[in-house]
Amino acid sequence: MQKSNGSGLNEDGSLWTKRALVGGLVLLGAIVSCAGTQIPKDRITDPGEMLFNGQVVTTIDCYRCHNGDGTGTWRGANLAERVPKLSDGAIVKTINEGPGMMPAYKGKIDDQQMAAITTWLRGRFPTKP
Repeated sequence: MQKSNGSGLNEDGSLWTKRALVGGLVLLGAIVSCAGTQIPKDRITDPGEMLFNGQVVTTIDCYRCHNGDGTGTWRGANLAERVPKLSDGAIVKTINEGPGMMPAYKGKIDDQQMAAITTWLRGRFPTKP
């Protein structure tokens, strides 16, 4: 058993260290999970946009990193800069494989959902001539 020095800390400072670590992890979790803004359900008419915004399947939550409109956050790319350069097949591959820090969605999105998201992305960010 360690002795307290009267300040609530153990002599080696471990209580403070544990509290600081837990506080830091809680803060990091809050920052990481709240990057993007979800578009409200009543403002969405497109099925792909509904999926992108986590309104149909909560585990499909592209908006968290790319914002509900696809314009990006500090965590995820602005899709207006990326999608126009990609073929539809490359969009599907990107969603399935999750390049970089993006999570892979293969097996989490069915073909119909993938088609809806790809169609919405293509309509929102058309291929540049």
